[in-house]
Amino acid sequence: MGTLIKNAEVFDGSGAESFESDILIENDTIAEVGKIRYCAAHEVIDASGLAVAPGFIDCHSHSDISILAAPEAFGKISQGVTTEITGNCGLSVFPVTELNREHLDELYKNYNEKILWESMDGYAAKLMRRRPAVNIAALCGHNTLRAAVCGYERKNINGHEISEMRRLLRESLAKGAFGFSTGLLYSPGKFSGEKELLAMLSETASSGKIYATHLRSEGKALFEAVSEAVSLCLETGVWKLHLSHLKTAGKDNWNKLDEVLELIKSSQSHKLGVSADRYPYIESMTQLCVILPPPFDAMDSVALQKELADKAVFKNMLTLIDKTVTDEQWENVILVDCAPTRFKKYSGKTLREIADNEFLKPSQVCSEILREDAPGALAAFRGMSPQNMKKIIALPFVCCASDENSRPRDFSIGRSHPRAFGSFPKFFKILDREGISHGEIIRKMTSLPASIFGIGDRGMIKKGCKADLVLLDLAKYKDSASFSFPHSPAEGVRSVFVNGILSFHENCVCSRAGQMLKV
Repeated sequence: MGTLIKNAEVFDGSGAESFESDILIENDTIAEVGKIRYCAAHEVIDASGLAVAPGFIDCHSHSDISILAAPEAFGKISQGVTTEITGNCGLSVFPVTELNREHLDELYKNYNEKILWESMDGYAAKLMRRRPAVNIAALCGHNTLRAAVCGYERKNINGHEISEMRRLLRESLAKGAFGFSTGLLYSPGKFSGEKELLAMLSETASSGKIYATHLRSEGKALFEAVSEAVSLCLETGVWKLHLSHLKTAGKDNWNKLDEVLELIKSSQSHKLGVSADRYPYIESMTQLCVILPPPFDAMDSVALQKELADKAVFKNMLTLIDKTVTDEQWENVILVDCAPTRFKKYSGKTLREIADNEFLKPSQVCSEILREDAPGALAAFRGMSPQNMKKIIALPFVCCASDENSRPRDFSIGRSHPRAFGSFPKFFKILDREGISHGEIIRKMTSLPASIFGIGDRGMIKKGCKADLVLLDLAKYKDSASFSFPHSPAEGVRSVFVNGILSFHENCVCSRAGQMLKV
């Protein structure tokens, strides 16, 4: 007894165009694909007029803790996402020691989830007790790993510390982490040198798994940052390199894309599998504190907030911001979320608009927010080329990603960038307008990320694959989220199956059947 989906327009995830077919689900698996005349299925769904695709895979997610706080994952499953890859940008929630536990608790304090585990196994056990609505596949993050051994301060680490990092990474990969990620823009990863990274990538190579990186620069030194990543992989034998949220940040750097793409093409000719992901927006999002000049840019957000309690330090930072951040920059920084009540109501507005409303300078708005909530204050930064964005997402090795958390419909665990609710339909619509076939677009949202990250039994509609499926009205599939209304759900998603169970139907999460995936 199973579920029979009849008369569907099936996109199997291969990149081929659609075909009319039935799909039989038994337990958590696709049992048959084709015209099925007789079947003892306990449920029959007539999908006439609907497209059926493999569940979408969000290959760059930060839902590590939000999925515990809001396991229904409404923002993702309502787009058709059935699997999220977490632990990106060097930030995973394992391994945990007494050197990084307090920092991680502070970083995620808005979710009211204490980090009581140490390893990936402990996290997985906690996740499964919460019964997530979507599958989670985790990377092991370098920043968390480094901090577990050395803390968050700037330091040159010694041989013993590198050995301990390698041991913890080896353990995480052996327990099922899908690969290793870095976030070389952030502390403490930004302090790492070649020796340390070579050691971590040698361990990654030994496991045969992927290296995913938030590059050291996405703007002025973009080419050099990609070159660094490629060289590290070639030297250590890592055979899969994934570039997170590939972009050219800052107008002065928009002209660098072709040079970077030539470097990627050359690397691929050396048998290095280079892939990338991208969200379909020209506004990035990260912690507000990344706008800070030296020496504050070297502080982690938890340490920064403690330092800013000192009036002299606060005044010094305010003076430095005034000297380094231009009026034009303030007009391109959008407050996404923060804790201070005075400023939280302006979420979705630029810091310039907030300053004008509050009769303050933008630098003072920024500084006061950071003094009260440096770890939790999030901002979107405009500065990307719309033309480059379209060119990047159309590349055959680039898949769709949200770079956001799973969120509930309300703001109970904070507000999001609109990409948390709109990335996949927006990606689809942009590429559709660019003339790319529906089959190819769906490949970039399903089998491409599955093959990149080694998720062997998902991303395709074929016999034996896990029954992660999305039923869509493609004519109506579109995003509706904006910075003013970031939690508006996608339109056009009729139903979503996760591991063979109907989990989302007509705008409601009706079951939670996700799994912690391991490889």
